[in-house]
Amino acid sequence: MNNHTDPLGVMPVGKLLLKFSIPAIIGVMVNSIYTLVDRLYVGRLGALAMTGIGLNFPFMSLITAFSFFIGVGASAMISIRLGQNRKEDAEKILGNSFSFLAILMILVSFFGLMFKVPILNLFGASNATIGYASDYITIILYGTIFQGIALGLNNIIRAEGNPTKSMLTMLLGTVLNIILDPIFIFSFDMGIKGAAWATLISQLVSSAWVIAHFVKGNSTLKLRMKNLVPSWRAFKEVASIGLSPFVMQIAATAVAILMNTGLKTYGGDIAIGAMTVINSVMISFTCLL
Repeated sequence: MNNHTDPLGVMPVGKLLLKFSIPAIIGVMVNSIYTLVDRLYVGRLGALAMTGIGLNFPFMSLITAFSFFIGVGASAMISIRLGQNRKEDAEKILGNSFSFLAILMILVSFFGLMFKVPILNLFGASNATIGYASDYITIILYGTIFQGIALGLNNIIRAEGNPTKSMLTMLLGTVLNIILDPIFIFSFDMGIKGAAWATLISQLVSSAWVIAHFVKGNSTLKLRMKNLVPSWRAFKEVASIGLSPFVMQIAATAVAILMNTGLKTYGGDIAIGAMTVINSVMISFTCLL
């Protein structure tokens, strides 16, 4: 192995903990700040626009679930293979994971776009909010593959011994999104569609950054064409570990759906928007803790 992974075998556990935890904490904190800033911008479009964002939370949670399914499972298996000094096998998992993410995200986009209206109605949309929610999620679904690759492969960057690079991936997408939000929402007068386009472009740049790391960057593992052919054995290995975080995220998605439908029944559209704001603040405080 090269210098990226050597410290994992010789560095004291305390120093390793700091090396990996501090970048992760910074990345998560900055991402939580973005969530607050994004809600501030969208909130200026009105309460119903905020509700439209909240209605799409289960959609976003579902995309994250599939990203974790492959990303977390692959990163764990790659860590094991690198620890066994089986770099070639680790690169096979990397290549297969890229293909798995691409396939899953294309399927999510296809079915999401085809059934978005009945799905949003299931999530608690009303006649007053369906337009906002549909405008936002349509654009997001076009870029699902970028989000999946950026989020999923970023776990592998950390697993190969590059926690700082993994943090920079999160910072890149977050900071770019914060910059683009007011430009697209207000300067280009695109409203909630502008918020979605800002997110899509940020995800596109983040995914390109991650792919470049494994293709031309100073990485331990390389993304090679020969490893992109999906393997059932690799999928089973990845799924054996990734299934647990996937199920947990699916459970969070189900909770969000039940909450939105309950809020719609007993509080109306404004209640869903208010809960969207509360969740954003709560996430920020949770990250700080």
